[in-house]
Amino acid sequence: MIFSFQNASFRDHDTGLYNQAYFMEVFNREWHRLIRDQDALTVILVDPHVNLRDEQQKILFVELANILKLQTYRSTDLVCRFNDNYFALGLFGLNQGGTNVIIERIQAAIKTALGESFGAVNICYGAVNVHPNDTVNIEMFFQETLGVLHAAELNGVNSFKITQYTQH
Repeated sequence: MIFSFQNASFRDHDTGLYNQAYFMEVFNREWHRLIRDQDALTVILVDPHVNLRDEQQKILFVELANILKLQTYRSTDLVCRFNDNYFALGLFGLNQGGTNVIIERIQAAIKTALGESFGAVNICYGAVNVHPNDTVNIEMFFQETLGVLHAAELNGVNSFKITQYTQH
């Protein structure tokens, strides 16, 4: 078997999604474009609460990656594996209402795909919508998104939370 280097540098080898480095590169480019266009974006962090050392849960992780990819319809939407155990979605040119629609669509697709096994998983979503500008620190924005994910986890199993980013 001959190894192909096509896509090897920006794809996660386990899930086939974009890797975090590529996600951040595209995110930074889109951030500056949206500043010029005065448009919004949303980042969704997804925590599937899986133990990747367990083979069955690793299979579930890959299945969830495929579902996330299939539920983002626009060519500008970006899905990646983030910090090993999470997924990140970059939804550019999208407001809070559109974010809600996408999260509900993802939840419905996961519920359909897993069937009766759905009750055995705990997938939480933290989403933050922002209108990028030169004063917003991207690192602080991602910290805020992680905080929103943790707040969603406090709301219970399979929950989500969406907020609008405001500078502190």
